Amino acid sequence: MFNFPTFAELEEARDKINADFHRNTKPILIERLQHFGFEAISDDTPGIMQLAEQATNNKYLLTIRQYEITVCFQHIKNDQQIKICEISNLALSAHAMLDIIIKSIDCWLQYGVVYDYIQAQNINSKD
Repeated sequence: MFNFPTFAELEEARDKINADFHRNTKPILIERLQHFGFEAISDDTPGIMQLAEQATNNKYLLTIRQYEITVCFQHIKNDQQIKICEISNLALSAHAMLDIIIKSIDCWLQYGVVYDYIQAQNINSKD
């Protein structure tokens, strides 16, 4: 007897989680990101947002894609981009995602260090 899922079952579970995220969690997350200070780059693309530092105009670019959320720091003078956060566990609540995003930005802003966002998502398996 098999004691592991088939690939189709894994895809089905992932797609169910992603659909729930985009239908239910994403609108809440976008609203909370706006309260934090993120602004949509355009009305046509609500899943792409930015936040600018007042003193330097350096930016934090946030993108919500089908399977992940990423935050990149963009240095205004040399246009260098550094990924400081990637959330791929879309089963998390909007509150948990926002917490990870804020900690990632704060860690980079305060110390210039990338926050351990992978561990914060609790996706490391112990199998």
